[in-house]
Amino acid sequence: MSRYFTSSYHNPEPYIPGSLSEIDDLIGCMVFGAPTFIDESDVFPEQNIDTEFHALVEGFGKVRKKLGEERYAVLVDLATRAKALFVDDPADDNGKTNQGRDLLYEMEDVIQAARSRRAAEKLPDDDRDISGD
Repeated sequence: MSRYFTSSYHNPEPYIPGSLSEIDDLIGCMVFGAPTFIDESDVFPEQNIDTEFHALVEGFGKVRKKLGEERYAVLVDLATRAKALFVDDPADDNGKTNQGRDLLYEMEDVIQAARSRRAAEKLPDDDRDISGD
């Protein structure tokens, strides 16, 4: 008899990063999960390319005001393009995965530029700290 295993880490409400640093962390993890983003350990069996990019783009929406409209639009465009590249290279054998990773690195640069600007302008984060978040 086969039983469906539900991870104790399963959360019916997907995690959406809520700060610039959390988005940066997610992007860093995505670099290693590309191109399929499937968790081989089965700790997060529901994780896939759709769930990861959903979390990423929704995270951009949460910090849209901190990013500004121009950076937000750039990030959404980069995410859309990166996802398409990963979809076109599920076996990581035609070079598109590396192109997609390059776009993830571009996203990190955009996030870091926003964080640097916020720190230089001494804009407080949600905790009222000057952290760049």
